[in-house]
Amino acid sequence: MKLLKHKLFIFVVALLVTTQVLAACAPATSTPVATSAPTQPPTSPTEGIPETGATEAPTEAATESATNTEQTDPLVFKQAMRKLWEDHIQLTRVYLVSAIAELPDTEAAAGRLLKNQEDIGDAIKPFYGDEAGEQLTALLKEHITIAVNLVAAAKAGDNAKLEDANTRWTGNADQIGTFLSTANPDHWPEAEMQDMLNTHLELTLEEATARLNGDYAGDIAAYDKVQDAMLEMSDMLAEGIIAQFPDQFSEQTASQAEVDLTLAMDKLWEDHITWTRMYVISAAADLPDAEATAGRLLKNQEDIGNAIKPFYGDEAGNQLTALLKDHITIAVDLVAAAKAGDNAKVEDANTRWIENANQIGTFLSTANPDNWPEADLQTMLNTHLELTLEEATARLNGDWAADIAAYDKVHDAMLEMSGMLTKGIVAQFPDKFQ
Repeated sequence: MKLLKHKLFIFVVALLVTTQVLAACAPATSTPVATSAPTQPPTSPTEGIPETGATEAPTEAATESATNTEQTDPLVFKQAMRKLWEDHIQLTRVYLVSAIAELPDTEAAAGRLLKNQEDIGDAIKPFYGDEAGEQLTALLKEHITIAVNLVAAAKAGDNAKLEDANTRWTGNADQIGTFLSTANPDHWPEAEMQDMLNTHLELTLEEATARLNGDYAGDIAAYDKVQDAMLEMSDMLAEGIIAQFPDQFSEQTASQAEVDLTLAMDKLWEDHITWTRMYVISAAADLPDAEATAGRLLKNQEDIGNAIKPFYGDEAGNQLTALLKDHITIAVDLVAAAKAGDNAKVEDANTRWIENANQIGTFLSTANPDNWPEADLQTMLNTHLELTLEEATARLNGDWAADIAAYDKVHDAMLEMSGMLTKGIVAQFPDKFQ
């Protein structure tokens, strides 16, 4: 439970930051895709994309939108794109775990995953128009539904259906690559886009196969590769849009060192909430990968501690790791007590969890008092605990909609905290970020 709360808090911060970024990037007049009437995929991968490509605005509406949109910071935009694609792979993993184990939240997990495809389509509308955004959503939803078919066929051991689904999946990935390349041929070469998308398929299939075979170390390692590849593709897409529509973006003021730290910190804290969530799911359902997932979550605390060593030294990094590992182990105790219905142990674990969060806040504030006020950090950390507990409670009670909504709040809050920590380091060590 301790693990779950810490992870969930980080996730909430991340989602809040992304939501703010997307709000800044998207025009107020953009039309959301209706979930009740999904857009059908284009009959051709280039349907709806103008032949003028990168040199002209796709539609009159897109041109007007671009004119009326305030300029966006390039780093903020890149973070927002990463958030969307992080959601894509994290939500895919949650679906895989639920579908393979036949958990009762499978349908809700699929619904949230499909919503993410709408979010990605909406994100390109300010640049390429509503029609293009809806067509991308349709192609991405097809990508998801084929994946669902593929998992079902693999579980059933139906090789014919598995081969058919894999063929359609590859064809859909090529369509998406062609669709995107047609919109931005100078920065999204078709062959490169298709290679990236097919790599994503191969790695996701590797992840699913390992899980189906009970190879949980292989399953976790495959997901880490999925994430690295997806972030690479996300950055390529973001940089392509920035290059194609320079008037919509302000001049980047952050140095490359600051950009690198910002993205690395976001990834570490998103890992924190991702692996916390995965542990909560596995522990709540008594899945056989709970121990392996806990191990990966504890490794994340080492990664976070190592990340501050270049600034605060090895001893401080090790101390932060120890405090974060306490945060996780207490969360494990909390989840176990809640499952057992032992209110006394729940209260004890929760008290220790709050004390640990306050210790982490004090530790960090002592290292950087001018930029990490103790009260602010303790408030953020305790919010993380509250939201993680909300998430875990909803899951234990079988309230899947509330479970998903709580995780989204965890993500927003965690990205907010990640941003505060990054800005504090940059302000404290300006010579390292020139």
